[in-house]
Amino acid sequence: MTFLQMKYFIAVCDNGSLNLASKQLFITQPALTNAMNQLEKEFNLQLFNRTNHGLTLTSEGEFFYEKAKAIIEATSELEKDLDGLSKQKYTIRIGVPPMIGSFLFPKIYSGFMQEHPDAKFEIWEEGSLSIRKKIQNKTLDIGFSILNDTHNEHYKKEVILESEFLFCVSKDSPIAQHDVLTVQDIIDQPIILMKEGFYQNQLINNMFADFNKSLNIILVSSQLSVIRNFVKANAGGAFLMKELIDQDDNSIVGIPLQEPLKLTIGLIWQKNATLHSGAIEFIKYLKSFKKRL
Repeated sequence: MTFLQMKYFIAVCDNGSLNLASKQLFITQPALTNAMNQLEKEFNLQLFNRTNHGLTLTSEGEFFYEKAKAIIEATSELEKDLDGLSKQKYTIRIGVPPMIGSFLFPKIYSGFMQEHPDAKFEIWEEGSLSIRKKIQNKTLDIGFSILNDTHNEHYKKEVILESEFLFCVSKDSPIAQHDVLTVQDIIDQPIILMKEGFYQNQLINNMFADFNKSLNIILVSSQLSVIRNFVKANAGGAFLMKELIDQDDNSIVGIPLQEPLKLTIGLIWQKNATLHSGAIEFIKYLKSFKKRL
C-alpha cells in the first residue's frame, strides 16, 4: 500500500465514482481502477460494492476510509508545520565581547545581512568567560570568544584570526615612547581593566603571577568607550587588541609586550547542541568570511 493509493481511494469515496475521481485527480480512469484493484488484492479485501448505479463502501471499505483519511489529514498538517518551520525566521542569540564587537563583528554582520536580509540577532555584549557559560546553559546559541584555553572545554569552534594585546597609554604618558614593554615597565603603572567575566583579566593576572606585588588598578569597566577616554586623559593604561589602535589617532599609543600576549579569536557553540537554521547559516557564512581576511 502506498500513500498515493490512499489518496486515490479517498477521492473515489468522496466522489462516489471512479470517473469523477479520475477527473479530480487528473489521471485516467483505467489507471485509477487498476490502483483500487491492486489495493484490494494486496490485502485480499473487497473495499467497494460495485453496481450499475456506482460504488458503495463495504464495511471493510468504511473502516479503511476512516483510517486512511486520518493519515492523510495528519500528513497534511505535518507538511504545513514543516513548511512553517522552514520559513520561520529564527533569532540568532549571539555573545560578542566589546573589543571583538568594535572591529570584527560589524564586518561579519554586514556581509551576513546582505546574504540573509531577513535574519534577526539578539546580541549579548559580554566577556569571553561569561559567553562560554551562557552557551553551556543554552542562554546563547553561539558566541565570539578568545580561544586560548578552550581545548579543555566542551565546545565546537571556528577559529577566525590571531591577535595580541598591546598596552595602550596616552601620548602624554612617560612610557609612550617605548618601542616594547616588559612586565616590570607596566607593574607600577595605573591600569584599567575589563570587568569580571573577561578572559583578558585571566591572561593579565597570569602574566603578573610571578611578581609579589599587587597591580595598581584604578578602574574596572565593561565599556570600551569609557576605557578609551580614561586612557586618552592619561589616567592609566589598558590592554587592548592591536586591531583597536587607530593609526590616524595619535592620542592613544599601543605598545607591544616583550613577551606578547597572543590571542586566538573565534566563534564557539555547544558541542552536543542542535542549532537552529539561523545559527547554522551564520557559522557557514563565517567559514567563508574568514577566507577573505
